This record gives sequence, structure tokens and C-alpha cells, in this order.
Amino acid sequence: MPFDSSQNDDRHERLTLSAPVLQRLAGSDLIARGSVNIISTKAIRRWAGDWWDKKRVDVWTYVERKLAEHLDRADLRARIGEDDFLIAMNNDQGLAAQATSVRILEDVLTHLLGAAEPSDLGVRAVIGVEANGVVCRPIDAAVVLAARARRDSTRSPIRFDIDPLEETRRTPVAFTTGGGAALRVDFTLEHMISLRRNVATAVRIEPVVTHLGSGKQISARAVSRLPDRDAAFIDEAALKFAAVFARASQGHDRPDLIVPASFRTLGTQRGRDMLTGTSGLSLALLRGGVMMELVDVTRGTPAGRLLEVVGLLKALTRGVIARVPPEKEALRVLRDARLAGLTLDASDLSGPAEKIAAEIMAFGRDAKGLAPMVALQGLPAEGYFAAAETAGLTHAALRASHPIPATAAKKAVG
Repeated sequence: MPFDSSQNDDRHERLTLSAPVLQRLAGSDLIARGSVNIISTKAIRRWAGDWWDKKRVDVWTYVERKLAEHLDRADLRARIGEDDFLIAMNNDQGLAAQATSVRILEDVLTHLLGAAEPSDLGVRAVIGVEANGVVCRPIDAAVVLAARARRDSTRSPIRFDIDPLEETRRTPVAFTTGGGAALRVDFTLEHMISLRRNVATAVRIEPVVTHLGSGKQISARAVSRLPDRDAAFIDEAALKFAAVFARASQGHDRPDLIVPASFRTLGTQRGRDMLTGTSGLSLALLRGGVMMELVDVTRGTPAGRLLEVVGLLKALTRGVIARVPPEKEALRVLRDARLAGLTLDASDLSGPAEKIAAEIMAFGRDAKGLAPMVALQGLPAEGYFAAAETAGLTHAALRASHPIPATAAKKAVG
């Protein structure tokens, strides 16, 4: 992956590598996937001072021990000079790979210095290869630390540099359905946690629909059965809400943004025009970090039409996810769709704990191999994460509470 010098900025740094390590990186897609990072032990060297020459071998030995503890056997690791260690991960990329690098460095600093201050978490992402080495750029450790939170908050990794007023202007929204029911839609954010690395690699938007007359919340499955016109209104509002965060989801150092929408909406040219025509959602931003979640795929969805729509959406966005009911038949239409992910919503699970656990296990078994990400979303409690991991799922998410104060939400509706 040759480095484009036109991308240079003051944060870029060049490091020389040995020929074998350089050849291995140049012959792979690891850098393009955001799987290569460099951790620095400069904080330990500063602390050691004149003792560094005597202590450095012990430091290197301990770093190697932590690398072996956190990395797979096939992952590449190499010491670069006195202070730096390169880590190239085969099975993790982007924020997940960065989170592992930060965790390793935290363990090292805590053991040797007694604490790991955020300012000492020197991790750089490798972004290119040159003739004699690599080009790297520092990552913001604060984003990685925020991405560990399983519940959404005002310090979500996707809320960095976001104006809260822009968010409150777009949620909640109210409308009247074709049948005359007055509904309110509040948008929340859910952290999609990688069960392997315990970090949010994606943030998904979740519309919470409430019947204004009764104050009762409408289930996600019931929302998916609304008439086309009503579903399209919610989809359009979700896209406008997503536009606030689209720029914050770009690049390997930020989580992807997942936006739910009806297959019926995006299956039409008008719906896809709405996707690309929403202010703040340029084609570059859509392709750079926005995935669409089709929320109403069932066993009755026409397989041929689904494959066609998924193909069209993949050309416009970073990828497509399908939310499916807990039915094996619903997965049959997805076998050739080449989706980025499959997800089961917790609101579709009911009954005693044994029945819910059995459905989670069945979903994990039936969805295996159909998509890189297989997730359980909208969970009521963290205890379900263990069940998701046992079932072989890759991600899980807790249903988020809206972080915007209720008074601001009421004022926005008014």
C-alpha cells in the first residue's frame, strides 16, 4: 500500500522497519484494513531516565509477554528501535485493533509505572508504506476509552466534536399516521460492542416510537409493519438524525454508524434518492462509514428482489445489515446477499429465560457464516452478553437511554 504524500499533515511520522517486516506488510491488506498500530513505551523511558540502559531489556520482556497474552499466534509483532512495538492483527481492524493496542499499553504502564495516564497512551495507526518504512499517525486514546462504554452517553465515541444542539434539533419528531394516530419518534444511540475485544466498533441509531395518545411505546416489530408512507417518514427522520454523526464515523479510528430503514423504503428509487439526497450525507460520507440496517426482512421477503436492493445499497454505503426475526426460514433468503451483518433484536425474544437462551443459541447456529458481524441488539441487561458470546455471535448492544434531557426533548416536540 504505497503512501500518498499528498495526504501529509503535521501529525504524520515516518518509522524505519526491517526488510522482513516491511515485506510482510507490503504484501498484505493489513494497513488498508486499519489492522496495524504502533505502541510506544516512551513514558517508561522518561521515568527510567539514566537507568533506561539497565532496565530496557526487562521492559521489552514484559511488553513481549503482554503481546503474547492479547494477540493471536499468527499476528505480527516487532520491536522498532528503543521505544516502539509494531502490532499487525489478522482478525481485528479499525477501532477493535486500536483498542487492543491501547489495552496492551495500559497493562504495561500500570505494571511498571503504577498507573496508565491517558496522556501516556502513545498509540499510532500505520496508514501507509514507503520504501524503507511506514507512515503513521497518532490516534486519540480518548475515543478508544469512550468506545469501551457499553451504554451510550454524552461521551460516546461518535459524539466527539458533535454540537449537542444539532442532535436536539433532530430528535424527537412527531407526525400523524395515515390512520390518524399521533406518534412521536425519539432517536437513541446503541453501542455495538465487539465481544472479542469489548469495544464499540459501531454505533447504531434506534428509533423509539411512542403513541402520543396513550403514552405507550410501540415495539420495533410493530413499527416495521406500519404502512409504507409512515415507515418512509421515520426512515427520513432517521437519515436526518444520522447526518449529525456521519462525519464522526469516518476512518479507522471511529466506529461505523448503522442507520435503520425499511426495505420497502430503500427498495424504491425514491427511497435511495432520499438516502443520497439527505443534507449532510454525501456519497463519500455514506461510503466512508455509514451502514444501512434493513429492519423488516422476513421469510416472506422476495429473495431475488432483496439481493438486487442489497447490491444497490452496497454501492452507495459502507455496507448493509439485515435485522431478522428469530426464524430459521428468514435466513434462507440471505445466503447469497453478502451482507456486512445480521442482527436479532431483543424485542423479538420473549418468554422464560430458558426459551430466550435457546433462541439466541439457534440464531448463532443458523446465522453462522452468513455475515462477518452477527449481533444481538437492544438487550435489557449486560448479563445477556455472555449468552451472545456463547452462541458464537460477534457483537451485542444494550438498549440505550436517550442522553438528551427530557425537558429538551419535550421542547423540541413542541
